[in-house]
Formats: sequence, C-alpha cells, structure tokens
Amino acid sequence: MEKGIMVTSDVVGNGLDETNEVNDNRKLDGHHDSVSYKPTDFKVLIVAWVVILLASSFSLILWREFGVGEPLWWPYITLFTLLAFFLLSLVVKAFKSLRSFTAIILIIFLFGFGGGWQWGIIPWIRNSTFWIDWTSSMPWALSSLVIHLLRLTPAIAVLFYLFSIKRKRTDFFLVKGEIKALVEPSRLLGMKEPKPWTNIGSIFAIVFTVGTLLFLLVSQTPTADDFIGVLPLLPVAIIIAAMNAFNEEFTLRAAPLSELWKKVGKQQALLLTTVYFGLGHFYGVPSGILGVLLSAFLGWFLGKSLLETKGFFWAWIIHFFPDIVIFTFYAMFP
Repeated sequence: MEKGIMVTSDVVGNGLDETNEVNDNRKLDGHHDSVSYKPTDFKVLIVAWVVILLASSFSLILWREFGVGEPLWWPYITLFTLLAFFLLSLVVKAFKSLRSFTAIILIIFLFGFGGGWQWGIIPWIRNSTFWIDWTSSMPWALSSLVIHLLRLTPAIAVLFYLFSIKRKRTDFFLVKGEIKALVEPSRLLGMKEPKPWTNIGSIFAIVFTVGTLLFLLVSQTPTADDFIGVLPLLPVAIIIAAMNAFNEEFTLRAAPLSELWKKVGKQQALLLTTVYFGLGHFYGVPSGILGVLLSAFLGWFLGKSLLETKGFFWAWIIHFFPDIVIFTFYAMFP
C-alpha cells in the first residue's frame, strides 16, 4: 500500500539473549535449513538501528514538523553516512554480519523508495520534464502501469543483489512457505494459544480489506455510475495491486528482514523493519501518528507471517486484497 513506532512486549525482543549455538532445523517447501545463532553484539544492534533510522522518514519528520523542511544537502549527508556504514562492514570484522542488510537499505535509499524521500532515482525520473510530458497524455490505466513498473525497479535491484551473494529464494522468503504453520501467541493479537495461519491470515485479510473499503467510502462516496464505469478498469487495478503488494512486501520487508533475523534475532529484526515501514507512512493516508501506528501494526503482523511461515504467501495476500480496493478507487477518482 502506498501509505510511530509501535512498541509492545510482543514486538520488542532482546536480541542479546539468543543462545550461543541453537540449531533450528526447519522445512521450507522441501528445503531443509540449519541456522546457528550467536549472541548479538550490542554494537551491531546499534549500527542496525542507526542505518534503519537514517534511511527511514525519521529525520524528514523532524525537519518538516519542527523546522522549515529538510535542506537540499540533507539527502547527501544521509547517503554518505549510509555509505560509510557499508564500507565499515567491509573492513571491520565486527560489522561484517550487517553488510548485506546495509547494502539492501542503501539500494532502497538510492532509488528513493519506501521512506518518504523526494530524492533518488525514482523521484528524479518522475519529476523530469520528459516523464511528466510522457505520462500526462496517457489514460489512467497505462500511466499507472508505467509508474508501478518504474516503482518495481528497487525490487529488481535488490533481487539481483541477493542472488549475486548466493542467496536462495528460501533465504529471503520468496517461496510459498508453510501456510498452515501456527501463529505464535501474542497479547497484541489477543491470542493465548497457537492458531493456524490459515485461520488468522484469512481473518486479517478480510479485516484489513473491509477496513480499507470503509475508510475510502467515508472519504469519497462512489455513485452507481462510478462503479459501472470502473468495471473495465478492474483488471488493471488488480494487476497493479498485485505488483504493488509484491514490491512493498519484498523490498521493504522480506529482503531486509531475511538479512537481519539471523544476525540480531527475530524480535529485534521484526521491530527494526516494523519501525522502518511505520515511519514511511507518516505522510500517507491516514497521515501523522495514526498513519504510523496503523502501518506499524500491519508491518509487524506481515513480518510475523514471514518469520513464522518462512514464506511470502500470507504477507502478499493480506497486502494484495486491500490494494485492490485502493487502486479501484484510484481508477474511479484519478
């Protein structure tokens, strides 16, 4: 979804308490993977938090809400700092474990995707005279498809990077996973006993979709003619929703989460990506703290699905159906 920090005992984990050598043998679509954990170095955890906050909207919110807006030079300061941390991971053994995570965040930042930045490859292209003249003459369906193909480029770049460092699809959750896996109990979800993701995932897919529909109906009430008029555009809205759900879930969640959880522990990794996703929606719809909290909860829940099912299915499905509603409304009211 084109759209705070939620901190609870269900989200905040102590990444420092992982046991020294605990083997987690798990089966992913026929793939057996053994993972060895080591205690998280506090310095590594601090660097991970600095990297995620730098690339997020955190500094933009401070500049815009308590100042006069971010200076033109601020993105370059952020870029050079992220580059410094990446170089640090190349030469300092203690930070080597964060190399791939930092590289992914750096790629996302360079593309100007997912953090509210108006700086980077995608914003530069979209603000160019050529792009504006080219897309302004297109009908909504074609211009939207072109825009979302452009927005897909960070996902392609991150995917190429992960394959270049010999990662398999199972490593970054780009498989169906165990869709019947159990949801770990959570006070945030009001659960005391494990329940299958087939139950919880289906319920939340419906809740998020209906909630999105009700929110949009309050802000813009379509007429019968609007619904009839949008029917020919519905296939395009569905295609765009599928692309957008994949793009955001893979680029902003699955990829960074996959490179973090073995390094800092599942709970800290989940919290880091939750904060990143939530802050990115401060200027979304709804905006402000409410937008951050709602997006943070969604980000936490979908990240939880990736970690517990070891797959992409529920994260994509739960993101996809509300996006159908959103892009259908965009088609009705372009």
